[in-house]
Amino acid sequence: MTTIRSKVTAAFDKLAAKQPDAIQWGSIQQPTPVGTGGGPSDATGGTPGVAPDPVPARMAVFEIAEKRIDGTNIKAGDFQVIVEPVGIEITLADRVICDRGTLIIAKLGRVASGGETALYDMVCRGGS
Repeated sequence: MTTIRSKVTAAFDKLAAKQPDAIQWGSIQQPTPVGTGGGPSDATGGTPGVAPDPVPARMAVFEIAEKRIDGTNIKAGDFQVIVEPVGIEITLADRVICDRGTLIIAKLGRVASGGETALYDMVCRGGS
């Protein structure tokens, strides 16, 4: 039985074969967790833990069309980033690293059928 996830991968493969520059390899960087401390009585905020390794991800990154910009949810300079499912569940705290730099996820856009993530159709903006 073909899953939605496998159909998305096949669509990425087909697009990459026709337009190799449309699909790129980037990564998802999860935030560094607090290693120790950081409780209410710890004024230092805790010591950082070990940063997780970036998770490789295949993605398509597009500038958002001007007609979609509303100034609130989608701003000038934002990007539409379509990401294949990866080995982690992407969250708003994560960062997308691609040819446009390190992007902040403004809208996650998780597309899931029956609980299985098929793809992410995110709105991202520049930043760190």
